Amino acid sequence: MRFIMMSECATEPGTTQHRRYRDMIDEAVFAEEMGFHGWGTSEHHFFNDLCVTPSPECLFTAVAMRTNRIRLRYMSRLISVVHPILVAEQTAVTDLLSNGRVELTTARGNTLLQLDAFGVSLEETKGRSEEALELIVRALSDDTFSHDGPHWGTIPERRLSPKPMQEPHPPLYKIVQSVDSAVDARRKGLGLITSDAYLGWEVLQANIDAYNSVPEDEVVPVGRYAVKSAASSVMSVRCAKTTDLALEHAEQDLLKFAAMIINDVYVQLAERSPEQYGEFSRIGQLRKHVDDAEWLRTCGPTVLVGDPQYCIEQVQRTADLGADEMVLRIDGGTHEERMATIENLGRYVIPYFANPAGVVRSGPVGMLPGDPRQRPSYENTEELAG
Repeated sequence: MRFIMMSECATEPGTTQHRRYRDMIDEAVFAEEMGFHGWGTSEHHFFNDLCVTPSPECLFTAVAMRTNRIRLRYMSRLISVVHPILVAEQTAVTDLLSNGRVELTTARGNTLLQLDAFGVSLEETKGRSEEALELIVRALSDDTFSHDGPHWGTIPERRLSPKPMQEPHPPLYKIVQSVDSAVDARRKGLGLITSDAYLGWEVLQANIDAYNSVPEDEVVPVGRYAVKSAASSVMSVRCAKTTDLALEHAEQDLLKFAAMIINDVYVQLAERSPEQYGEFSRIGQLRKHVDDAEWLRTCGPTVLVGDPQYCIEQVQRTADLGADEMVLRIDGGTHEERMATIENLGRYVIPYFANPAGVVRSGPVGMLPGDPRQRPSYENTEELAG
């Protein structure tokens, strides 16, 4: 299981986004120290204090200059909005500056707050993003490229300069929120990243099963090679000495993020375009729970808030469904709370999966592996951070 930290620069009232950006870079550096496989951020516009990452390529440059090993994954580039040549250029430059550590995830864009501002209709996003991804791949990979398409027009022969360090291009991933999208990701040779599964564990299971059900002979990579990886994206994360303390630290951000998703984003999509997004109307049924932090904490795989033992059990449950990555959004709250979560995950959760044989377990000599009495209890471990 690989662990990837995600941050979207959620900024608490009373603080500045200048300070938050500085803290976010420090958190990425600490995540590398604590054993995270990757770090990333998504591209968002106009979200004020909740998601403040409109220029991820600038942030990636800053993080690349202060880290050495950790992978840097664009968690979503809005390729239905941003010109694909710009995305290709920014990807190439940040790949060079990171010595070949960049990964690229693409998204159609599913918030009217952003699409309406850029003048892109929901009916266009699928075609624009598919055409854009093909153009990005050719720009990064081929010596020269040209293009003639319905959405991005005619581009005469050009050579992208500079080229990325990774040849032929960085690994490619796709944000997935439906079974059909999961199948499409696998057929195109893209890694899968699920998102916002407030409707329960069965949503994650269905998407991973659909992704893995595609036969190898049906995989035709849109890139120059296929990536096969299934990630569960967890949108609210806190790991503390006790579950009560973790929930205390997480509650404000947990409720704020869930309210945006459940009350606004997906219901608006279903109302605007029932043909494409009608299934999202089900999320509106969760409005009765949107102020219940404990219900949200336990409703499915999209929240990970608890002590280290609880986090281990939830990650194991995700792994048992077939996921091989966890994308953990550690955001909101104070800098100290976020750093404590990074430390607790790095000390107690990541090693459990990265080096299970090396984890010290209490119990008498000769106790059989797998005996439930071997499971460590962290509830009273005073040395835990935070």
